[in-house]
Amino acid sequence: MTNPGMSIPADIERDPTHQAAADWFVRLQGSEVSIEDTLAWQAWLNESPANARAFTRIEALSQVLCRVPLPPEVRERELARDSYDASVPLKEWKEKSTPPWTTLALAALLAGVAFILSVVLWQASPARMYVTAVGENRNIALGDGSTIALGGDTRISVTVSPRVRSVELLKGEALFVVAKDPDRPFEVHVGDATIVALGTAFDIQRDSDRAIVSVTEGRVLVEPAAHFLPVSVLQQFRPKLRTVHLDAGQQTTAGSAGIEEPTEVEDPAAATSWQTGRLAFRLQPLRYVLEEVNRYAPKPIVLEQPDLGAIIITGTVERNNISGWINSLERVFAVEADEETARIVIRSR
Repeated sequence: MTNPGMSIPADIERDPTHQAAADWFVRLQGSEVSIEDTLAWQAWLNESPANARAFTRIEALSQVLCRVPLPPEVRERELARDSYDASVPLKEWKEKSTPPWTTLALAALLAGVAFILSVVLWQASPARMYVTAVGENRNIALGDGSTIALGGDTRISVTVSPRVRSVELLKGEALFVVAKDPDRPFEVHVGDATIVALGTAFDIQRDSDRAIVSVTEGRVLVEPAAHFLPVSVLQQFRPKLRTVHLDAGQQTTAGSAGIEEPTEVEDPAAATSWQTGRLAFRLQPLRYVLEEVNRYAPKPIVLEQPDLGAIIITGTVERNNISGWINSLERVFAVEADEETARIVIRSR
């Protein structure tokens, strides 16, 4: 099984294109990636088809590695014999350090791994990245009949193939309306959770350290993301690390500590009101409110004192009147806003 378009260089570990692709992949996983970084990445992709192919391989390999079962525990004696320090490619280190009697077995193992990866990469459909600027909303129609509505300052990676429907929400907020396909569950990966749906509609808001999942139609599963340790082990330290079912009108919050129990949404329409220019909040800390508002604000709004982020906010923010909302904060709370050249600073009064 071969595909010339997906051929893999023999010396991939030293191939500069794949090294650059790996650097970009790691860089784009951060929560503070700027629009400038994103545009620079897209420009790099467009420089050469080889760049796009290399990035697709890195993405596919990352997905494979996330699903590799945990190997047996390594004994201390074996660990002490491991002198690999990553200063050279693993293949070269193995050639120099492997005893002759294990060379044949190692070669067979590496050949098997290479075959599996080549099959996976051959089957992988190139992921497409979609990005919106601050204040921009965008609708995307996928080939399977599903649609995705992106909020401001949002970035997603989409892979749709005959076998896979997978989205990674890297930043921002998105509303998913999923076409039914029992043979291809629709998965959305966001931070510490994976949302699985067959045919439904749900909204995901990703903040710096959490994601809020709200279901408007149907039912979804919210699962812990893949970990290097089994979930059964991690649950001893994080009891909330388990799968949660959400029905229409329910929402949950997923973070590093796990997934919260479902709660009923008092106003289901509020979860998607951002599409009509209204941001709705109920009992939310100000620091999270600002993350959402800043996706639409002409100037970023920042807190001078971190403890101000604990102020609890309930209400709505009109996208075309953010300044009016800031004025209301000054009237209700003991804060004042100072507009600078490139930002608005909120501080204690």
